[in-house]
Amino acid sequence: MTSYRPTLHRFPDDTSGRFQVLREFLLRWHGLDTGAVGRTVDRVGEAEARVDKPLPLAVREWIVLLDDLARIDGWKYVLRDSWGLKQVPNCAAFSLLTAGEGDRHWGPLFRDLAREDPPVREFVPDYERDEQRFKRGRQVASRVSTWALEFIVDYLHLSRSLQLERRASKPTLERLCDRSPSPVVASRIGATELFEFEGGLMHAEPDGPEIYRLRCYAPRAQTDAFDSDATHAFGQQIDAMLGVIRL
Repeated sequence: MTSYRPTLHRFPDDTSGRFQVLREFLLRWHGLDTGAVGRTVDRVGEAEARVDKPLPLAVREWIVLLDDLARIDGWKYVLRDSWGLKQVPNCAAFSLLTAGEGDRHWGPLFRDLAREDPPVREFVPDYERDEQRFKRGRQVASRVSTWALEFIVDYLHLSRSLQLERRASKPTLERLCDRSPSPVVASRIGATELFEFEGGLMHAEPDGPEIYRLRCYAPRAQTDAFDSDATHAFGQQIDAMLGVIRL
């Protein structure tokens, strides 16, 4: 049994490097070997033809990653949504992904496609005019690569990972990296605050003044999600890191 090692804190400055780290995470966490960056697939040219525009590096890398996940039957372990790779209906934007229910798209505006790693917005139904039409929503990430990682980490709660929840104060999290009995590496990617350690990670989400909800995960490859002993042992590991004593 191999142990997950902290990976995401090494998020590089360059676009290709960020996608390579994402691929490394998929290998270490899900056991999915998606290969290397810097390649192309037919879907890239097909998507460019559909929108009649050249796509920037980050979007091309995203398309190749999706193609690789489909090729190795890994999509079901990582995502719960559907192919986009076309124009968002009645919006001047490119769809990176479509929500499983078809009621949301995520992607960059056409006007931003000249940027190597453009910002990502969400697009939602325009219920006031016509629910079959979409309208531009908020910006959800400053870069496609950042959005991709945040999206995949956020979907761990729907994956086969072992999962626990804890609550912790901001001072507890600030002490976590210094006082934990196991080495902990903190990182912030976009709006996502992570604490990685040997064997898992914690995703910290604000849940009130100075309080955070911690989604704590361990890869299913290392555990049996239905094994109560494994769940108990993982809970003890998390509590020890947080300095919690349970009687």
